[in-house]
Amino acid sequence: MRIACILLGALVPAWLAGCTAAPDPGSLDFDPLEESNRVAHANNKQIDKAIFQPVARTYGKIPAPMRKGVTNLRYNWKLPGQAIQSVLQMRGPQTAETVTRFMINTSLGLGGLLDPAAEMGLPYRETNFDETFEVWGVPEGGYLELPIGGPGTQRDWTGWALDILLDPVYLVAPATATNALFGIGTLDIVNDRYEIDPVLDELLYNSADSYTAQRISYLQNMRARLQGGTDVGQLEDVYADY
Repeated sequence: MRIACILLGALVPAWLAGCTAAPDPGSLDFDPLEESNRVAHANNKQIDKAIFQPVARTYGKIPAPMRKGVTNLRYNWKLPGQAIQSVLQMRGPQTAETVTRFMINTSLGLGGLLDPAAEMGLPYRETNFDETFEVWGVPEGGYLELPIGGPGTQRDWTGWALDILLDPVYLVAPATATNALFGIGTLDIVNDRYEIDPVLDELLYNSADSYTAQRISYLQNMRARLQGGTDVGQLEDVYADY
């Protein structure tokens, strides 16, 4: 929690500065933080190659149903916070679906281990403060790659900090439960890294300029997702989105 507060305090001024200084923030060429981003990117590639990639590939050897159960748990306990985001976005039907999904999977799905709600026509739909900011018309700011954190934007990382600070589950659940959820989230992030391993291989290790390739891929997929979805394999924040 303290780390999130520090991050939020550091990002908000930088994000505001990025917004005011942006000549064309909607362009893929807009990259006011490129110099520091490239330093973080080079370090992240080394960490990925030495740690994240081999750990993810090892985790991928676990049977898919077991990994799916971990993902289901993570998704289910993110739903209360996402219901709040749907309210802030003034999306009534989506709020009702999110609440209903949480009630069904918590009661009939063994706390979220199973996903009977999806079979009833209520699939999981990700939302967060970044999407809320986008609905409110807040600009995304500059692209920002954090050490270990990976790709994002100034708005995206600010939203991530708020997602943690204001998550109702983490605010009301006992420490043992939140620690367990943190562990589940970490495992699922490893699974995310495993599932997009071919994409990251191309972007990070087979590109002439891996920084630019990752930045453009991230921005294109993030913008498409916020506009209603994309059929392109998404490059997620696989190192930091608990």
